[in-house]
This record gives sequence, structure tokens and C-alpha cells, in this order.
Amino acid sequence: MKANEKDFLRFLEGADKHFVIPVYQRNYDWKKEQCKQLFDDLIDIAKNSFRTHFLGSIVSIYYDKGKYTEYLIIDGQQRLTTLSLLLRAIYKFIDEKKIETAVNKEQIQDEYLINKYSKKDKKIRLKPVKNDNRAFEALFENEEDYVENSNITINYQYFYDRIAKEEISVDDLFLSIKKLVIVEIELKNGEDNPQLIFESLNSTGLDLTEADKVRNFILMKEEASTQEEFYNDYWNKIEKNTNYNVSDFIRDYLTIKERVIPNKNKVYISFKKYALNKALDTKKLLIDLLKFSLFYKKIINAKDAKDKVGIAINRINRLKSVVTYPFIMEAFNDCEKGIINEDDLVIILDIILSFVFRRIICDVATNSLNKIFMLIGRKIKKHNDYQNNYLEIFKYIITKERLSRRFPDDNEFKSKLIERDIYNFNSKNKLFLLERLENFENKERVDVENLINDKELTIEHIMPQTINPKWKRDLGENWKEVQEKYLHTIGNITLTGYNSKMTNKPFLEKRDMEKGFKESRLFLNSHLHNLENWNEKTIKNRANLLSEKALKIWEYLGSSYKSTEKALKEFTLSDDDKNFAGEKIVSFKLLDNKEQEINHWKVFYKTVCSTLYELDPIKFKQIVSDNKFDAVANATRHIKIDNFYINGNLTAEMILLRLRTIIEQIGLDLDDLSFTIK
Repeated sequence: MKANEKDFLRFLEGADKHFVIPVYQRNYDWKKEQCKQLFDDLIDIAKNSFRTHFLGSIVSIYYDKGKYTEYLIIDGQQRLTTLSLLLRAIYKFIDEKKIETAVNKEQIQDEYLINKYSKKDKKIRLKPVKNDNRAFEALFENEEDYVENSNITINYQYFYDRIAKEEISVDDLFLSIKKLVIVEIELKNGEDNPQLIFESLNSTGLDLTEADKVRNFILMKEEASTQEEFYNDYWNKIEKNTNYNVSDFIRDYLTIKERVIPNKNKVYISFKKYALNKALDTKKLLIDLLKFSLFYKKIINAKDAKDKVGIAINRINRLKSVVTYPFIMEAFNDCEKGIINEDDLVIILDIILSFVFRRIICDVATNSLNKIFMLIGRKIKKHNDYQNNYLEIFKYIITKERLSRRFPDDNEFKSKLIERDIYNFNSKNKLFLLERLENFENKERVDVENLINDKELTIEHIMPQTINPKWKRDLGENWKEVQEKYLHTIGNITLTGYNSKMTNKPFLEKRDMEKGFKESRLFLNSHLHNLENWNEKTIKNRANLLSEKALKIWEYLGSSYKSTEKALKEFTLSDDDKNFAGEKIVSFKLLDNKEQEINHWKVFYKTVCSTLYELDPIKFKQIVSDNKFDAVANATRHIKIDNFYINGNLTAEMILLRLRTIIEQIGLDLDDLSFTIK
């Protein structure tokens, strides 16, 4: 095996070369998204006068066939195929448009795409697998022979259309391709095992993380001395501040800056787009990243904090509510700017905690939480007076949301807490609830979590799970209904260090035994000290006492703020508990594209479907066909997408229902599509 750096075009050129994708390889599956990224990179190379651009590696086995040489492509077929499509599109564009250019179209054809004097089956240099090969060969024949439903054809047409837009001249585009560099890894036939090498390349776990790609993007364009300076002064500190969880940190950072949550495996692409669109100075960007990484550090390292801010964040962290991080970092930044003070920040954090925990108790769907905390900073800053009324505006915004975005009020929270099955609750949430009930306004703090983990404290049912005759008598004739209704609820749940001794003894024995409820110093047992019996009435009384305390711990702080801003409401497709009949849609946002203004549900449906079709035409058509969303061609009030029609004569509810189906089956998240109504 030998490896060397080589210009991509030099890898292609040479007499009678033939590149074969083995039949065991996957089909060509790059979509327009990857092609767009490649084309955008080539534009960047031209605009920024980059000397080279590393494309990756291409691994092959070399066979000398005498009259020609054959390369069996083990790894890199997607890049090789895609660039061959781009070169073919450049050739075709020059040939058809007769443009003036320094690029020699015949050189592209004869040196990189075909073997001019070879037999027909070896004439085209690249031979993809199976049906891909038929589609690729068709590009060299008549247009009417093109294979329509193939990524080969679709991506070729995409490149042709991008070239025709003249975002970059053909000369500059070809010059950028010349700057592409690969590492060519050539295996020896009969000596190197291609399968083992292929498996090693794809399973070592050494792929670059999103953070690695961001670091390279930031640093590699700098001089060596500057790279070292920036790494030591900024990047290494960012890594340490985030406990080396840089990818997640940058995802949250971009959520603040762009008001869009990047896909976890597309953080680098989103960051690069952000940095290039904003034309950010590298040093200023690193300074800002470092500043926000210090906020991130305060959040993730709050476990042992003693200050009010750290204690509040630690409680949020105990609920593992990481979706709150973007807004918390933004609030830290606003505090540093002097827009709010530390006391305001503590109140904001306490409200966030109450908001999240009340929703947990009330079993409100969590899928909208990330959007709520992505947008709340923007909503605050839409108010002209936010610098003077930040806290009140925050309270106003977070309490006015409805449906799946709501902040459960006192009535809902108390009712759900009393009736909820606490014993079988999620472990972290159960411990959090009992610990806060025990320690709130209690100077003699009990380390509930660690004591339970060490099994020095256990969770006890006052009325036991196994009912004996004495308990039946104490509970009354309806003992069975009482047990079924209240057994696992907060009124019947407590803490004790003597669970094994209590077992299913009658209540008075549990109360009066050594180390029983009467001697317990725990707040949760204080109400039991002087009770003479335990039945439905006393369970309900205790549940009411504990729920009243819970209302103080997790407060609902309303606001008297009067907004003068236009009342627009934002939703995503996951908000399926709202009926939009009679509502007017005014804008929408799909993935990380710009927000688009819209004035009618049908226009919204058509625009979104057109965009989804562009993402994956084959899959989109299949979904439409399988779910019978298509319509008769040219029918009145139907929507044309490319060369077919879908039914557009639908209510708002039907449009949203169909979009949910399409988006889920195409592989996107329901929250990737948001929209605003009046």
C-alpha cells in the first residue's frame, strides 16, 4: 500500500484509465444538499483565493490490464462520482451555450471523462454500480435517454443549473476544481486485503467531530504562528471551559446567534455558513466564542456552586434540561452587559426551573421546549423597552404561551401533583421533588439524593402496597378503591431510614415504633406525628399541604406588563393540539433557510412542498404516491410540483396533517418547520 497527496484532476487524467465502483459498494446516494455544499465550497475557493482545498482520500486497487489500467474504488466513490458529474455539466454547458472561456471543453471530455480511443464498454472512465451506471452513461448520450428518478441525473442537472446562474464564471469554477487535493491510497492487488482496509477506514471511530471541523475551519487559513497563538489563547481555553464538549457548545452558541437549532451532525456546516455570511473577523469570532464558553462553563459546572446563580442552575441541571442552555447563556450575556442585574438573573433562572418542572408534573409534551428557549431571547428584544423592562417582559412572554407551550398555572399544577403516580415517576424527577419538598426553607438541610443513593433513606408508602385485615379495617369499606387511587400519590409517599422495619404494619405502629414517624426529624413526616389514623381523608389533607408548599417552591410569577408589540404567534408542526381553522398564516421557516413571508395556506403548502421536493425528489414523489396525495394533472386548484400535481384544495388542518406525514417520512423533524399566524 502506498499513499501520496495528489491533485484530484491529476488522479483522473492519463491514457486509458478506467475507474470501477465494485458491485458490493452502496449506490450513489449524495443528494442536492451535499452537491450544494461542494459547489459553495468551490465558490469560496475562488472568492478567497485559496491555494488548495483538501477533498479527502480515495482508496483503490490498481490493476494493469495491458491495454488499459483499472482502478477498483474501495473508498471515495461519492466524491469521485459527484465531481465527474460536475465536470460533465461544465462540458455540456460550454458546448450548448457556446460561451467564451479559457477552459478547453475537449480537455475536460478527453482527459477526465472518457477514453477517446477505447472500446465502447471502456470509453467512459467511470463505471458506477448497477442502475447508477445506466444513468451515468445516459448523460453521454441523448437527453431523452436520461434516467429521471436517479440521484445521478438529478445532481447532474443541479450542477448544470448552478453553472447557468453564473454565480461564478466557468473559468473560476474550473480553476477551483484544479485546486482540489486528495490523498490517493493505492493498494497492491494480491497483497493488501481491500475488505479489511475498507472496514478499518469506516469503523475506526476516528472521524472528525463537528468541533474538529470548526477548529480546522477557523485556524487552517491562518499563518502557522497565528494558528498557534489563536489555539493557545482561545481555542484550547474554549475546549477546557466546555469540558471538551465543544460540538454541543457551538450548537447552543449558533442557536443564540441564528435563532435556528442546527442538526447535531451539521454543526460545522451551520457554523461555516454563519461565519462566512457575517464575514466575521477570526479573532473577534474567537473572542466571542471564548466569552460564551465561560457562560457555558458556569452552567455545566454548577453542581457544587454556593452562589445563588449557581444553585439555581444546578437545580435546572438536575432535571437535565439542556434545551434551556442557549437562553441561559444569552441571559448571562445580557447580565454582563448590564441590561439585567444578578438578582434579576436569579429570578429568571427560578422561573425557568418552575416552568420546566411544572410541565414535567403536568406531563406537557417536551418537543416544543427547544424552540421556546431558542426564541425567547429574540421575543424579549423585539420590545423597544426591553432594556428597562427585561424581567417583566420575560415573565409576560413565558406565561402567555398556550397549548403545548404553556406554563401550567397553580390550579393545573396542584391538581396534577396531587393525582400523579409519584412512586413510579422518573427517578431523577422523583428525587428532585422529594428533596425540594423536604429542604425548602429548611435550614437543617437533608442530603436526600445521596442518602437514597447510599440506601440510608428509602421511599416509603404510608399505606402499604400489601393490604392486611388491619389496614382494610382502618381504611374502611372502600379500602380497595382508596388503595388504587392514592397508593403511589404524593399524599401517601414519604421518606424513612427504617423502611424494612415498618413493612406493612398498621399506621399507629409505624407512627409510635422506635424511630417511627413520631420520632422522625424529616419535614415530610412532621404532619404524621399526631395523626390517629390513616385513611382517604388524611391522605388528601397531606396531599393538599404538600401541594401548597410546592406552589411556593415552583412559583408561577405573572406579569403586569402591557405589550405594544403586534401579537404574532409562532408554532411548529409538532404543535398538533391547536386547531388553525380561520387563522391567517403570515410567515414560515423551514430548516435553516430564511423566514419567508406568506399570505395564504395554499401558497404555504406549495412553497414547503417545492422545497422538500428539492431536498429529495425521488423520496418526495414516493411519499406523495404512497399516501395518495397526488392529483389529476391540470385539475383546478391543484398544485404543480415540477412535472406532477398534488391536491391543494385542502383546509389548513389537512395541509398541516399532510406536511407532518411528508416531513416525518422524508426523515426530518416536525420542529424543522415553524410558522407564524396572526
